Amino acid sequence: MYIVNNNEEIITDPTKKKFNKGIIAIIASVLLIVIGVIFLLTSNNKSNNTENGNEGNLKPLPLPEVTGGERGQLGIDKNINESNIDEYLNRSDSVYRDMRMLDDPAQYENIGGDRFLSGYIKGFEVIPLPYIVPVEGLPEVVGSTYSGKTLFGVDENGNYVPNYEESLSIIEELFPKDKVIFLMCGGGGYAGMTKAFLVSLGWDETKIYNIGGYWYYEGKNDIKVNKTEDGYDFSTVPYHEIKFDELKEIKKEIELPIYIDDKYYNNASGKGIEELNLYEYKSEYTAFAGTDKATEIEEKIDNKSVEYGKKINQMLDNKESFVILLTNGDFCYSSIEGEVSLENNILALAKENDLYIYNIGLKIYKNSRLFEKVKYAPSVMIIYKGEILAYTDAESNDDLKYSNSKEDFNKWFTSYVRVKK
Repeated sequence: MYIVNNNEEIITDPTKKKFNKGIIAIIASVLLIVIGVIFLLTSNNKSNNTENGNEGNLKPLPLPEVTGGERGQLGIDKNINESNIDEYLNRSDSVYRDMRMLDDPAQYENIGGDRFLSGYIKGFEVIPLPYIVPVEGLPEVVGSTYSGKTLFGVDENGNYVPNYEESLSIIEELFPKDKVIFLMCGGGGYAGMTKAFLVSLGWDETKIYNIGGYWYYEGKNDIKVNKTEDGYDFSTVPYHEIKFDELKEIKKEIELPIYIDDKYYNNASGKGIEELNLYEYKSEYTAFAGTDKATEIEEKIDNKSVEYGKKINQMLDNKESFVILLTNGDFCYSSIEGEVSLENNILALAKENDLYIYNIGLKIYKNSRLFEKVKYAPSVMIIYKGEILAYTDAESNDDLKYSNSKEDFNKWFTSYVRVKK
């Protein structure tokens, strides 16, 4: 028994005393375990961050701020770029995307770059921008990049529109909105275009950084791609393939008849645009046939054909709308008065309506991509925004009427094309 100063008695139960000591021991053990776990987690986190060049917690991110000069024109960030990206790698709150193609058709060597993905920064995953949206506006010396299927197209108002039902969900998966997104490419251009694309779709621009280009990176996380006799071995590159054949294409309705491009209307002569045919060489070629001079002329014609074929491809890449009359032979078709033919029908229609068309022969045509789809002449092809909208088929019995009847041809053509602006 213990007596306290207020004369109240406190009876001590020995059993209860032992019970209290047990509880205290258990609590102490639990606390030690919790402290140990926290210590281990903190140690691991510090270890991971040390590898990345960071100490302790994730390094705070400055808001994106575009730098100045020509790099600023590409949208490259002032605060986080090739010079210090190592300090921001392997963050749990971020994703890292390299927007280059493995093998780009554009000749980036002409501006000191590299058309091949010869290396990349550790942690970045490769997602080629030219497969996401059409790429335009590259320097003339570089030429054109890939111009095939893309997840998104661009409408007449400059807005991005999905080409496939899965397009948006693919983008949301590759560029999660709840993450910080670090973008790069070769020189910064593709990365800047990607940021503009994402922001236009509703992504938060304050969470997207264009860190510039791999061509300028000198950090410690550089991974070189193995070079082989045939090029590069891309098998180990963290690459996201977009399988267009497995996607559901969104069929876009075209309002017919269409307008072709403005410059092809109001043609006073109605004879087509002469700079894309070889007619000027015809008389010279005929005059010197079988002579030594003929070889020189043939070489000149071949070179011109390649040049004009490339020009047609460039028009396709630029998404132009125009009309082609493809004729047999290497030169172009000269109408024969009184003859009813496909060639005369389109030339007459063009002349009557002051409409420009391209009158080209097979030699030029075979140097263009159009030859992949339409093989035989004669044919009238209507190109709309870089794609063949309609054409007369030289192998089709049903299309013979367009050669045999001017009225039938006019009805067919004007169902697709407005001949007056």
